[in-house]
Amino acid sequence: MYRHTAICASLLYLLLPLTCFAGTVNVTIDDHYGDVLTQQKPIYLPNTSWSDQTCVGCAIRPDASKAFNGTYIGATYHPELQNVSVTMSFEGIAIYVFFILPNTQANPQVTANTAVNFTIDGQIVGNFTHEPDSSTTDFIFDQMVFNKTDLPQGTHQLIISASGINISTFTNFDYAMYT
Repeated sequence: MYRHTAICASLLYLLLPLTCFAGTVNVTIDDHYGDVLTQQKPIYLPNTSWSDQTCVGCAIRPDASKAFNGTYIGATYHPELQNVSVTMSFEGIAIYVFFILPNTQANPQVTANTAVNFTIDGQIVGNFTHEPDSSTTDFIFDQMVFNKTDLPQGTHQLIISASGINISTFTNFDYAMYT
């Protein structure tokens, strides 16, 4: 009897840590491939304003090999557009958003600054701005531009938008990750 109890206790001791880690999973939403779990893709509006890494005529062209999954998507917002946005849904308690940020471009007529708002479930919960660093033309890859970690468990909608801004801005979305 003692031996059976000892074996059961040993198995419980070995399996208990596995159950503790099973609850938290990070899931990626890629700009091109979408959510690896649900297969849902982000929605880009207006869709004619967004260009991916295959754009030949785009003035801002980061090295796609340094982007997550080798893809990214960008848009330049102009005040007359009224809104440029990317929308995605996720189920979890936290969300992290990553951009590729440009710095000074060879052409001063090219918009390289970034300014966006983050809305979750209809409430503006943050914003991000980036002014290019004039001392370099290097891109900043994997830059976390937003995170929200205190969400109630459930399905949420995230909208990343440039709207109501009086200047032109550039948004380059690479991926998001949720828990």
